[in-house]
Amino acid sequence: MLAPSIYHHFPSKDHLVEEVMMEGIYHNSRHIVARVEVLGPGAPPLVRLRAAIVAHIEFLLSGDDYSSAVARVFEDLPGEMRKRVLAAYSNFDNYWRDLIVAAQADGSASKALDATVVRKFLIAMLESCSSWYRPGKLGPTQIAEQAADLLLHGFAIRSSTAL
Repeated sequence: MLAPSIYHHFPSKDHLVEEVMMEGIYHNSRHIVARVEVLGPGAPPLVRLRAAIVAHIEFLLSGDDYSSAVARVFEDLPGEMRKRVLAAYSNFDNYWRDLIVAAQADGSASKALDATVVRKFLIAMLESCSSWYRPGKLGPTQIAEQAADLLLHGFAIRSSTAL
């Protein structure tokens, strides 16, 4: 496709990038929600949260063009576009919040941790994988399972006295 054809549909490169980002957020959110909601509302909150973690990483590492675009260019968007993308991102963010709060409410996750802090660290941790992942020893599913274990079960052995 030639550049003039693209500009027939988009007034500028920034608008094209914004549309790609919006589609990326939509595709990722839809993927995560589908993987969680198939479990049904009666699934334990930690099972639902684990499914979301695994689905998110698998999507990010799937090679999907949308996911890599979102991760790479968000910081470079002009201010107004960044606000619109963040507004679209809020549904994604709220879904994660609800998963975390549900796990805290049923007693399967620590209430001592602020749900916003957990959500922000969790999403940042998960989204960082697209910047360092290279196909090799571990595939996307194995990395996703390890990320879920790290969040849900921690790193330190509970009986450790070094802490």
